Amino acid sequence: MWHTISSFALNNPSVAIFLTLGLGYFVGRFHIKSFKLGATVGVLLVGLVIGQLGKFQIAPVVKNLFFDLFIFTIGYEVGPAFINSFKKKGLKFIIQSVVFTVIAFVVAFGLFKVFHVKFGEAGGIIAGALTQSACIGTANSAIEALHISQAAKTAAMSQVAIAYALTYVFGTVGVLIFLKNIAPVILHVNLREATKKYIEKNHISSGTTGVKVSANIRVRAFKLNAGCEFIGKTLTDFDKLNHGLVIEEVINEDKMLTAATTVLQENDTILVVGNIKDFAAFADKDPKMSELDANNFPLNLKRATVLLTKAYNYHALEQMMSNGVIIDSAYHDGEKLSDYSRLTVGDRITIIGPENYLNNCIKTIGYEKVAGTKTDVSYMSIGIFLGILLGAIVITIHKIPLTLGGGGGALFAGLYFGWLQQKHPNTGIIPPSTRWLLKSLGLNLFIAVVGLQAGSGFVTALKEMGWLVFVIGILVSILPHLLTLLFSRFVLKMNIVDNIGSLCGSGTITAALNAVNAETDSSVFALSYTPTYALGNIFLTVMAPLMVALLA
Repeated sequence: MWHTISSFALNNPSVAIFLTLGLGYFVGRFHIKSFKLGATVGVLLVGLVIGQLGKFQIAPVVKNLFFDLFIFTIGYEVGPAFINSFKKKGLKFIIQSVVFTVIAFVVAFGLFKVFHVKFGEAGGIIAGALTQSACIGTANSAIEALHISQAAKTAAMSQVAIAYALTYVFGTVGVLIFLKNIAPVILHVNLREATKKYIEKNHISSGTTGVKVSANIRVRAFKLNAGCEFIGKTLTDFDKLNHGLVIEEVINEDKMLTAATTVLQENDTILVVGNIKDFAAFADKDPKMSELDANNFPLNLKRATVLLTKAYNYHALEQMMSNGVIIDSAYHDGEKLSDYSRLTVGDRITIIGPENYLNNCIKTIGYEKVAGTKTDVSYMSIGIFLGILLGAIVITIHKIPLTLGGGGGALFAGLYFGWLQQKHPNTGIIPPSTRWLLKSLGLNLFIAVVGLQAGSGFVTALKEMGWLVFVIGILVSILPHLLTLLFSRFVLKMNIVDNIGSLCGSGTITAALNAVNAETDSSVFALSYTPTYALGNIFLTVMAPLMVALLA
């Protein structure tokens, strides 16, 4: 019976692949406090177990197709942040991310040379110890490009998978504990108190009352009682008297009034929209005005992100603001602007106002960025095609063949096409739900095939590696974080919040970010995590094939 099951699975690898995915995602749900095993590790472990049935013959194109989809999507998502992170404002974050990568590379390469680690094992240790699963794919691509026998390539790819499995758990848990508990002790800082001071110093607000339309904008409802100073005033008069606040609707005997010339009367209910800071003193301005629950009143507002084009001029924007439109946020090359007079063509603003009015006037300043629900498959496919061509280029330096491989090429194509899509928001749309599927299924189907093919040689390879790989993985995980922490504190003069947040990003370890957020009851670490996470995804992913090429 066992022979029958084995034969069926080996002759129908698609059955084994989907069983590995199903069980792997289930196993990946296992977690202890902040540590979660994750779907990728779960799929790999299940694949290694099912791989004990025998040698699975699965065409390499299956792995390549799904990994290219995954890695292109990663580049597409982080592309805009990667390009913008090279601006002067984030120079410290860029330096820190580069220093982290260089230290990680030097530490790993030195250990690999001293202990004679094989290039397959090295690729797996980089992927697991630095928790960058994409390295499995780029390392395998580099191995495929080597001028060695197919049997040697297969053995090396098995070593990649097994070394990854051995080092990933400590790479996650160990670094999480280090950044959350040990790093603050080393720097003699109370992390919770330091976070509180950081929030106060940078005036980061946690919000206020009222219906939340966006991060900064609120809707509040007020009833005008007898003697209220606004009675007899028009909506335009109100806007002039209360800078930054506008009345979007007036409810008078169940009638909705929105005309600028509408005169406010006793017992009217007004729905006021404005920035959090502009509401600070408004509620206490007139004691003859009582606040109501804004959730009980419908309001037809629209929030739109607009890319400014050649049609833009500041006068048109001022006209919109005078008619009840509020600017929620404005960005120039990824940098947030508070002085709207500095806006120019190519900038992006998010505005809130009456839906019909916005639909008519947006075209006077640019066009709306529509999130969309359909994927531009043509845009995505051409991007991956060009990335594979880029990855096919091989440069030989001192007889060492250096190449990005198909995965690395697709990553850089994704970076460019993601940045290009930001410049032309209505072209090349890949909705968030589609991106999640491409990333999750793309990577884990690739990992499932890797695990199934490596399974038959798992026990033999594990005996050959022993505990040495695990110990090297610990050093590769911790030393780069420790040395970069000290460099950032004493050379870059970074405060503890930015230091730890950007280290979470440079090491692409989201679990540590979640842990420090939970420890301090604050998500402020994400401000420094985001730009370095974009850089870390690129630097670490490229490190694996470079390490394979040098050691081979």
